[in-house]
Order: sequence, then C-alpha cells, then structure tokens
Amino acid sequence: MARRDSARRRLMRAGVAGMLLAAVLTPVRGGVAEAATLPAGFQEQIVFSGLSQPVNLEFAPDGRIFVAEKAGAIKIFDDLSDTTPTVFANLASPVHSQWDRGLLGMALPPNFPTSPYVYVLYAYGVPLSGGAAKDDSCTGVSGGANGGNCVVSARLSRLQISGNVMTGSEQVLINDWCQQFPSHSIGDLKFGPDGMLYASAGDGASFNATDYGQFGSPVNPCGDPSNEGGALRSQDLRSTADATGLDGGILRLDPATGAAASGNPNIGSADLNTRRFVAIGLRNPYRFTFRPGTSEIWAGDVGWSTWEEIDRVVNPLAGTTNFGWPCYEGNSPQSGYDNANLSLCESLYTGGGHTTPYYTYNHSSDIVPGEGCAAGGDAITGLAFYPASGGSYPAAYGGSLFFADNSRTCIWAMKPATAGGLPSTSNIELFVKAAASPVDLAVGPGGELYYADLGGTIRRIRYFPGNQPPTAVVNATPTSGSAPLAVSFDGTGSTDLDPADQGRLTYAWDFTNDGSIDSTAAAPSFTYTSAGTYTAKLTVTDTLGATGSATVSIQAGNTAPTATMTTPTVGTTWVVGQSISFSGGATDPQQGALPASALSWQLQMQHCETPGNCHTHPLQTWNGVASGSFVAPDHEYPSYLELILTATDSQGLTNTVLRRLDPETVDLTFATNPVGLTLTVGSTTQVTPFTRTVIKGSTNSVSAPTPQSSGAITYTYASWSDGGAQTHVITAPGTAATYTAGYTGSTPACSDSYGYTCAEGTATWSAAATKLTLEGDDAFQAVTLPFGMPFYGSTSTTAWVDTNGVLTFTNPGTSAWNQGAIPSTGGTAAPNNALYPFWDDLIVDGSSGIYTSSSGLAPNRQFTVEWRNVRFYEDSSSRVSFKIVLHENGTVVYGYTDIGTSSVEKGSSATIGIENSAGTVALQYSLNTAKLVNNRTITFTPPGVTPAPPPPANGSVTGTVTNAGTPVAGAAVSVVGTSFTATTAANGTYTIGNVPPGAYTVTATAADSRCSGLAGSAPATVTSNATATANIALVASGAGHGYTCAEGAFTFVQASTALTLTGDDAFQAVTLPFAMPFYGGSYSTAYVDTNGVVSFAAPDGAAWGFGSIPSTSAPHTPNLAIYPFWDDLIADGQSSIRTQTIGSAPNRQFVIEWRNMRSFASTTERVSFAVILNENGTFTLAYTDVDSASTWERGGAATIGVENGNGTVALQYSFREAVLASGRGITFTPAS
Repeated sequence: MARRDSARRRLMRAGVAGMLLAAVLTPVRGGVAEAATLPAGFQEQIVFSGLSQPVNLEFAPDGRIFVAEKAGAIKIFDDLSDTTPTVFANLASPVHSQWDRGLLGMALPPNFPTSPYVYVLYAYGVPLSGGAAKDDSCTGVSGGANGGNCVVSARLSRLQISGNVMTGSEQVLINDWCQQFPSHSIGDLKFGPDGMLYASAGDGASFNATDYGQFGSPVNPCGDPSNEGGALRSQDLRSTADATGLDGGILRLDPATGAAASGNPNIGSADLNTRRFVAIGLRNPYRFTFRPGTSEIWAGDVGWSTWEEIDRVVNPLAGTTNFGWPCYEGNSPQSGYDNANLSLCESLYTGGGHTTPYYTYNHSSDIVPGEGCAAGGDAITGLAFYPASGGSYPAAYGGSLFFADNSRTCIWAMKPATAGGLPSTSNIELFVKAAASPVDLAVGPGGELYYADLGGTIRRIRYFPGNQPPTAVVNATPTSGSAPLAVSFDGTGSTDLDPADQGRLTYAWDFTNDGSIDSTAAAPSFTYTSAGTYTAKLTVTDTLGATGSATVSIQAGNTAPTATMTTPTVGTTWVVGQSISFSGGATDPQQGALPASALSWQLQMQHCETPGNCHTHPLQTWNGVASGSFVAPDHEYPSYLELILTATDSQGLTNTVLRRLDPETVDLTFATNPVGLTLTVGSTTQVTPFTRTVIKGSTNSVSAPTPQSSGAITYTYASWSDGGAQTHVITAPGTAATYTAGYTGSTPACSDSYGYTCAEGTATWSAAATKLTLEGDDAFQAVTLPFGMPFYGSTSTTAWVDTNGVLTFTNPGTSAWNQGAIPSTGGTAAPNNALYPFWDDLIVDGSSGIYTSSSGLAPNRQFTVEWRNVRFYEDSSSRVSFKIVLHENGTVVYGYTDIGTSSVEKGSSATIGIENSAGTVALQYSLNTAKLVNNRTITFTPPGVTPAPPPPANGSVTGTVTNAGTPVAGAAVSVVGTSFTATTAANGTYTIGNVPPGAYTVTATAADSRCSGLAGSAPATVTSNATATANIALVASGAGHGYTCAEGAFTFVQASTALTLTGDDAFQAVTLPFAMPFYGGSYSTAYVDTNGVVSFAAPDGAAWGFGSIPSTSAPHTPNLAIYPFWDDLIADGQSSIRTQTIGSAPNRQFVIEWRNMRSFASTTERVSFAVILNENGTFTLAYTDVDSASTWERGGAATIGVENGNGTVALQYSFREAVLASGRGITFTPAS
C-alpha cells in the first residue's frame, strides 16, 4: 500500500491529543473540513465519519455507498445522508491486517445489484505452503512482523448480497500472491469497460534492502528459483522455468471464475497464472483506474527510494506491458538491483522491452514548484479520471487525472493540454493541499471527487460556482467535567472565502441541540446544570444566507479517565528483533479502575526522511488487553517507535499516553580500496568513503559495482573485508564497523598519447529529431554545428556526416568506405580528423535515416547525430542504430541501441574510436570486436576537461496564434526539431511544457492549413525554469499544385476483399472498375504498395525510397501517385490490404484500405487508412485507429499528398508531421 513501508497515516500527534483528553469531537455530517486548501470555489466536506481505517469506497448504481475498512469490515450507507451504516460483511477472521496488509481492494459489477456480488481482495494469514494462519501480530514468528518469516498469501473472493447483508459463504476465486514482507501487499480491484475484473498486487518483498530471495529462515520461503525471488517476483512472467506467481502486476480476470479472461495476451500459455497477466514489473500498484471511453489502465506504482510512477497500459490485450521493476525505478535502472548483476535484470537491460512511466515525480522535488506539500516520504495512493464533459467542476478539469500522495497529504489534477486530449504532464495543478490521509479516490454522484481518509472519514470536494458557504469552527473549554459545568465557546475561527463575507458572518448557537437558538454571540458561555451528554451546535451564516455548521460533544457529570503506561518505561531503547513487553492500566473518577476491555494499544513507526520530516507507519494494534509484547521491527534509520495506550470510559471519553521508543544505532562506514569508487547500500549508490547510521540488528544489502573507472584506470571487484559476496546482506553489529570492498585496477587501453580517455557507461536511448537528406550507399553530407567543437587542439564549426558511420571535421572528398584500424595516415576512402562511432560498410536505405538535433544553452550546448536503423552492406538482415553527442566542452559521447544477436551488430566488423587530423594519434576503443550492447555509451574526454554539468531544468513556451489579428483556435503548434506539440485553445493560446533549454523555431498551422495554406513561425529561446513567449501570426502560402484539398470529419469506409499483397516492400496491380482521371490522364490500373502508396504507373520496385514530394523519378521512389501514408510499413499476419467497389456509374467509388499495418521500426505501433477513388476524379484519404498519443501513428514519419507523373508538381499535405487523427478525411479535387 505504500513505498518501503505503508500508506502514511497522519495520526493524532501529542499536541492534538492533549487538547482532546477530555472529549471526542464529532463533526457534523456534511461539515466542512478545516485544514484543506483548494482552488477558488472548491470546498472539502466530510460525508461519513466514525470509520476505522477506510481504504476503499464504491458507489453502487442504485445509490448505495460501500466502504471497506482495512481490518475486514464492509459497511453500506444507503445514500449520502445516511448517518448509520449497515455492516454488510465482516471478514476480520480471514483478513490479515498487519502493517500494510489487509482488505485493500473492493469492486462492484457494472450491473449491480442485478449481479448481486461484492468482490474483495485481501491479505490472507495462511501462506501458500499451508499451515496455521498468522494473526495480525505475527505471534510466535521468528523476527516478528518484518523479519521475513511472517509469510502470508492473498485472496480474491466474491460475496453475495441480499438486501444490505451478505448471504451464503465467501466464494474464493483465487488464493495466491506470496507475501514475505508486510508491505507491497495486494492492491486494487476494478471492473473494466469490457466487463472483466482487473486486480493489482505488489511484490511482497523487503522495503529495506535489495531483495532477490535471500531473506527468511529458511531463505526464500516463496519457493522461487535462486536469484529470482523477492522483488524479482515482479518479473516472474519472464522466468519460464518455474510456475508463475501473481506478485507485482495487474491481472485481467473472468469475474465468474477468477480464471484468465478471454483475449488476454498470454491466453494460450499452459501456465494458468501466466494467462492472467496484462502488466508486470510493478513494485506496489496500490491503486489504478481506467481512462473513460478507452480500455487504458492508469496505475499509481509506489516507488522505493527515488521515484513515484503513474504507468499507462494503452491496450491490455495487445501484449503484457512490463514496467521494469525492480530492474528499473522511474525512467532509469534501479542501482541496487542493477549492481547486484541479477540475470533477470541484466537480460532486461540488454534486451529491452520495458515500458517507461507516463509520469514520474522525484521524492525530493515538488510536483508543482512552491506547492508546500511535504516531499520526502512519498506514496501515490489514489487515481481517478474526471469526466470529459457533464461534470459539475469547471470545464478545464474535463478529462483530468486526479492523483493523491498519502505521505505528502496532497491531491493534484493533471489536466489535458487540449480538450479531449490525454492528461498533460506539463499541466499539473495542486488541487488539495493538506488532504486528510487519502488512500482511495473516486468520482461520485454529481461529478464530485471523493476520497477515503485512512484516519476514519470519507470526504468529497464540492464546487460552488457562485457564493461559497462559510466554514464553521467550534472551540469549547472544557468539554467535560463535574456538573454544573460552565463551558466557554468560541466560533471566531469560522471563515468564509468570499471577500464580501469576511468579517461579516453571523452566529447562532444551540447548546443542547434542541433546535432553539441559545446565543448569537461569537464567543458565548453556557452552564450545563444537569449531568448528561450534550451536542452543542454552531451555525454561521454569510451575507447571502449560506450556512455552515459544526458541533462539539459536551459531557457534564463525567470526567475523562487517566491512562498509565507501566512498561516500557520512558527512555527504553531497542534493537531489531528484540522482544519488548508492554503493560498499563487506567482509572476513572466515576468508574474507578477500568478493566482491560477499556484499553487499546497501538504501535506505530515514525519514519523520518530528515529530522522533523516524519511520516507514520501503523504497525500493530491490541484491543482489550492490559499487557502484551511485540518484536522490534527491522527498518531504515532515522526512525523510531511510538507505543500508544488509549483508555475509554463507559461514556466514550478517552485519555491517551504516547511513549517514544528510540532505536539503538550504530555507524557503519563503507570504503573501497582504492578510495573514491562507488558502493551501493540499500537503494542508493555513493562515492566512498561514506558512513551510514543504521539500527542495530537491521539488515542492509550491500553491493560492489564492477567494473568502475576512476581517471584513466578501470577497476574490477576483488573481495569484501567481511568475506561476503559481491552483493550480500550485512546484519548491523552492536559496535561501529567498517566494510571495505577491494578492487584491482589496470590502466585502460582506452586512452591515447594526446590525453583523451574513454569510459563505458549506460544511458537510456533518446532519439534525434531532424532527418537529413543523406541516404544511400557511400555518401556524405556537410552539417553546420551550433557551436565551435574542440577536437585534438582545433575547433570546427562544420562536420561531414558519412553513411558509413563516420563524422569528420575536414572535408573528406569521398565517402569513407575503406574501414580499417586507427590511427592511419590516410588513403583512399580512409578519413582522418574523425569520429568513428561505428565505421563499417553501411547503407542508409528506405528503412533508415540519419538525424540531428540540438539542445541546451551556451556554454553547455549539445549536438546529436544519429544513424537510425542503418543496414549492413554485407548482411542485409542485420541493422543497428547509434549516435554521436558532441558537447560544447569537447567531450564526445557515443550511444547504441537496436543491437540484436548477430555479431556484426555488436561491432565484429567495425572500427570504434577517435583520430587526429594527421592520422598519427588515435584512441581505438575496438576493432572488429563484438562488444557492443544496447544502451552502451562510450565517453571520450579530452585532457583537462571536467565532466559537463547535469542538464539544466526544462522550461516552457507559450503564446497566441492569430490570423489578421484574430485568435485562431485548434491550430497545431510544434517546436521544430523536437516532438513537442500543442493545439491552441478557443482564445488562440497554447502552452508547451518540459522543453529543454535552447533556441528553437516554433511553427503553427491552422487546423485546415495544409489545404488553406495558413501557417507561420516565431523564434523562442527557452531557459531553465522559465517560460518563453512565441506569438505566431499565420499567413497564407501558395496553393497546391494541380489539386486543391479540403479536410474535415469523415466516416471511415472499410473494404471487404483482401488482396494477396502481404509482407515487406511489396506491391500489386489492381484493375479499377472505372477509368480514374489523374493529372490529365485516365487510368484503369492502379499499383498498390505495402508502404502506403497508390501509383498509376508501373513502379520501379517497391516504394521504400521515402521522402518529400515532389521528387524526380528513381528506383523505389514512385511518381504519378497518391500517398495516403508513405512510410516503412509491413503487412504481417495481423494486417491486410483490401479493396471494394461501391455505387453505380457515373458515381462509383473504389476503396483501397490498408488495415492494421505495422511499423517496420516498432512492433507495437499500427495504423489503418484508406484511399477512396471517385469516378469524377476526386479522391479522399481517410484514417482510423490512430492513437492520439503516438507520434508515428499520427504521421510523424510519413509523407501524405499527391504527385504528378514526372515528379515536378505535388500537393504535399504533410511530411513527417504528427497531424492525423481518427475520423478525419482529406479530399483532393483536380484544379480547374
């Protein structure tokens, strides 16, 4: 339910407890909560109170509200005005509610109560191996609750309802989910738009240490293969040698049986659990939701040390989405697991296949700058989409994703940048500050956001478009005591956010709740002469008659008890695994000594990110006992325990004693020989030497990364001073200790006499944006650099890029096809003064490209040259992608991706290195050696250069798009050379966030610009954490050539007859049912190409020579053609190309449809489109199934338009621009 630990519940602190020793405040139903801060017009209200750790709420179609409590009770409120819920079911017996475990998921069928079931997901005290059930305290278990031995399972069950009560017995659908540690338990339960049941669960692993199955006594009690347990259970689907467990993922299930739902990605697997998964690689997906109108799953995954994630499953049926945990956290490898060299992670790093989060936020950073939410201990604990239309909130919230963080106690709204679009990570608003421990979000009746507060309430956020009601606040002193009891009341803390009402509220007090007004003073007094329990009510009224109320309970003739904690005594300290006894009692002035049944105990952990910034982990509770014991838990430091004793008298008055129990700590120093290398302890990696303060007896995973480089020397791990393995666990001793990892070093071959050194590294691949015209075999092209590039003592502003994987700083005169060793004094086709990221005999064909991009601001600018998917001349089946990143300080970085299993892709016939202009000095990293892997970087650093500083924070661009002074709505705005886009609002404004600093050109085109010709541009210089303004005036450009076009909504037309045309780079002639007029000719045959082209002249090969139009005739480059989506496409087994004739002469139509065509470059992206030829010579290009989030599917790499027979005239609608959308058509009409 939370990171490392628990959903952080803000329990009553000592100061608040002192105020409430004598009475319990009972808020009025619908009363306004006091602490929360919201946008203007919004208020937070308490709807239901008096609950015990509510964790889930569901709104039934018939108006009832179901609330699940963590310990196992499910309560039903008949409606929002119900003050007394009915207990539908109490599963306290099977539910294991220790630490983060409990009843956490609940769902109602979409047709409830016609389908009379309530579905529940809860931790179950019996482990999968069988045996006795563990109680909530894990009594008798070695190491206590968090020692790795209190192993339990989980259940998904359905309960039948009759009226408001459960009938019959629980039907267990699934009993699985091995949970070794008390956090990252089971999670959420939802019905999807397809009527199937979806369930999430965490990894059940340690939150203190890198856990791959080495904990427990005996170790690995979940029975996983060696080095595949612990958090790696989240990758169990990829481990095919053993049966699959259900931890760390999201399942799609048949709600009647719990079996895998029909259509699941792995439905054909022999393993029944494998069939159930639609997502894996999750640490703790405590809450998820569905985006309305789609099948998309949006999950909040609680992170470990650095990142919280919002993960998006675009299509649950398209394949099992792997989000990478524990190998990845956020967008990067998780250092603790990376450095442990675990095969399941290493294969994921090299083979790829994980999906990055839709959004992440860092534990040490604000989500909204300056927001004031307590960053540090983070736990994303709720997500809910707001309706795109029809809600009661302002229209700007339509389609927003609300998400909550329990530790930060805040709720945010991630709003779409454009109406109907996806939530924008650059358009996030702080919605509720100081929320009351949110653990579940839901949009309920009236389109209002509700949330479950673990502290005992259900709350809603209501919007008042006009006058807001006031907030009533009551203070009373005293609230209990002997009769007669004189009480001083004060309502001056009441507020109203409307400026006209501030200081003008009126007060009405009803001291006995009999309906009469007893006082209109702001701070009156009243004496209760008779013993009894009274409810005093304050109603405040603003100038427009809106009211707000609050109450306080007064007990005359009764005094609160006094609780006494005998043990543990003040100052008691503890070590991990120590048994600590507790005892106490209470006396009451009216009742005397209270029995044990009047006592309750709670143990909680205060986990502090920094001193004074702590959050609470509820651990254990004991009710009705005067004594007991617990085992001190294993946890990170700084942290401490709090033991709370509460005594309650017969009339409900309480007194609480809180005792702080600090751990005994020890300093552990970590060092390397030589000093200055890095070690990983727990989740973080640091440069040695460093010291960690830990709790005595705690477990701490340590790892010695290898190899490492320092200066020009590469070091390899040798041994630990304690004799442990490279990655092992240290149990903290009783006295300070030092642990040293020894390394052996060698001067690298990767250096040269000039002083350049090189170092290997790993980095997530990022692509360049602007494609050069450079293509073919043995070709080169000059490019202008955005800065002077220092290289071997000279500075260059021009570089020559060669198809053969070379960049030179002097004009080579000829292509570099003569690959060989460096240094070399030159010769035919052998350059000098060059960078060799992958010097080999390469071809840039129609499936390839060479791209460039610039980023950053002086003096830290970067220029990237990327060779994308280039082909080997000697091996047409192999391809590779690589790049050079030039840094303004002279550093050069090579990067690699798309490396497969063939040796040539790994560099077996390539030269990699750098060389001076004379060919006398070079740093040759490799020569004809297969040593490259995916995401490998090689950094060449010149002498005397310090590493470049980290990239600065991003900025944003904003502006207004106009035409003749009038704002233009719906215009497409793009930052040239990047993938950043936006659409203007109704007032012509736009904002594009998260743009790296740099100088850009921003372009805008009207919604129909490619036909109307309205377009414009403006410069923008983006700086860190700042907003640049680029106002753009649209002007008309020249009309199309030979044709005009018009675009708008269009109903897609499917064709019925499948051609035999399949595969890659193929075409087929089809006979038209009528003569088609086209550029002055008339044609009865058309040639349909898999690459999204229809031509009316026999082509010279398949159309893989992609480019802009018009273009002169060449092999594989057609003319006299229509280009609905000219790109590198494959008609595989899931695709088809179809035709159909519609209508009768003289108004016949011929439809050519490309259905579900796959991108050659991506196995996950597909597109469907069609050409509809009309007998009168007009034709329409139509599109469907376009994912608005996919740049490629929207045409980001395609040519769209029409071209004449000799390649001199064309109307190019778009060229590599993401402008397409489903339900759109572009109709071309011959010019008169």
